[in-house]
Amino acid sequence: MVAVLEEIYQSQTVTDGEQTYSALNSTGLPTFMDRKEGELLSRMVERVKPTMSLEVGFAYGISTLFICEALEKLSRPARHIVIDPFQRTKWHCVGLHNIQTAGFSHLIDFVEECSEFALAQLLRDGIQLDFALIDGLHTFEQCMIEFFYIDRMLNVNGILVFDDADWPCINRVIRVALSYGNYVPVDQVGAPGSSRSLIGSLRTFLRRIPHSDELLRRDLLYRSWDLGVAGTCVALQKTANHERGNGWYRDF
Repeated sequence: MVAVLEEIYQSQTVTDGEQTYSALNSTGLPTFMDRKEGELLSRMVERVKPTMSLEVGFAYGISTLFICEALEKLSRPARHIVIDPFQRTKWHCVGLHNIQTAGFSHLIDFVEECSEFALAQLLRDGIQLDFALIDGLHTFEQCMIEFFYIDRMLNVNGILVFDDADWPCINRVIRVALSYGNYVPVDQVGAPGSSRSLIGSLRTFLRRIPHSDELLRRDLLYRSWDLGVAGTCVALQKTANHERGNGWYRDF
């Protein structure tokens, strides 16, 4: 692991080179990926050996450092596109500073624009991806837009990782992806273990109630556990292209 990552994990702080900031949110929780999630990114990069990769959401650059460290070990040139409209305003350029400090600037194409505009332009430019990470604004519609564009750029056998996959808004998008029939889970970390068993028992009980299907569908308990996805960071692999005709729909 690169030195700058070790320092952040140990100190729970980040710096822009001049000022130091706490890397914890108002409730005392880290505002970045933990080691296991970062290691998942490294494994996926090693698995697909991308020549072009992308992530939505940059912040302090933690996930980017894991990805770039793995890219640097590949035997062929690679480029990594990073999209974040708030790097200079909200994140104090810490991510850019960390990438420069680690010596990975030569791998990065930084796009300081909202993902809905940046991804549309990349698709228009004919960009093809082997690996992507979605970790931007956590709303269903924003994540869905990002998935829509990335799906069209992702090559067959490419990997798409969703961070915070246990958030209902993100989990719903994962369900959409899995409904297509050409994405399969290949790795995940942060599975909620005993919580999964508790939720499973509760859902079994609810199914005994008449007309409970709609309740389960609308409830926050209706996650992707029944489809083999139970982590906080989930990797899906695209197994084929899927052309959906006019009017295509599958429940998710």
